[in-house]
Amino acid sequence: MIAAACSFALMAACSKMMPELPSFEKVFVRSVISVVLTLGMIRSAGNWTPPKRMNVLFWRAVFGFIGLSCYFEAIDRIPLGTAVTVYNMTPLFAAVVGLLFLREGLKMLQAVSLMVGLGGVALIKGFTPELTWDGVLFALGTAFFSALAYSLVRVLNRTEHSLTIVLAFPLVSIPLSLIAGAHEFIWPQGMAWLWLLGLGLATQSGQVCLTHALKYHTASRATQIGFVGVIFAMLLGSFMGDGLPGWAQVLGAGLVFLSLRLGR
Repeated sequence: MIAAACSFALMAACSKMMPELPSFEKVFVRSVISVVLTLGMIRSAGNWTPPKRMNVLFWRAVFGFIGLSCYFEAIDRIPLGTAVTVYNMTPLFAAVVGLLFLREGLKMLQAVSLMVGLGGVALIKGFTPELTWDGVLFALGTAFFSALAYSLVRVLNRTEHSLTIVLAFPLVSIPLSLIAGAHEFIWPQGMAWLWLLGLGLATQSGQVCLTHALKYHTASRATQIGFVGVIFAMLLGSFMGDGLPGWAQVLGAGLVFLSLRLGR
């Protein structure tokens, strides 16, 4: 899960280096790279089995597609570390999803932790005037739809091969990204090709590690472990022109940290 968090932070950094490319184009290229890599991994795997729950795989992919699209939009609008901090509200949303659909249970303290976490997000936005509400809302959308996707991964791990789960995501994302954004695709220039390749490789690494992690932890606890990605993203962001986080961002991130601790 730590490896997944670091991979996703690298993915976010690569995305931020290409603000000129639309989000759906990034999703499309990332998905094509993922399909190629995953098919190669399936070919090498000796124990791969065909999918059994196509409908659940489809909805996991749809929620993942929406979440990833929101993530790229958030990264383009707000500092990298802040986007990753808000995205890491995922375990709190996952706890609610687990209660409603997976019967994983939700303690009163977890409900309180959700409010603390949302307070941290509000603090980050309220005292950081350069942040835009649309960027914060896109980041929250990422957390919500990722929670849905991760919860379905947990369900699918009971019957599906991990590579089947990984492959379903880009197979569905390719046509969805073409339908939603093909009209605004532009031809990448120069270093954008390398950043797109890095984005695809980092995302693939993150998806594989995440899928394996969710075999052994609930959706909420696994994503809590991944909060280390926030620290990594803030460090990356400081080198990419975002500057060091302000007091409101640090305090807000601290509240999100606290909420995750309370919600364990």
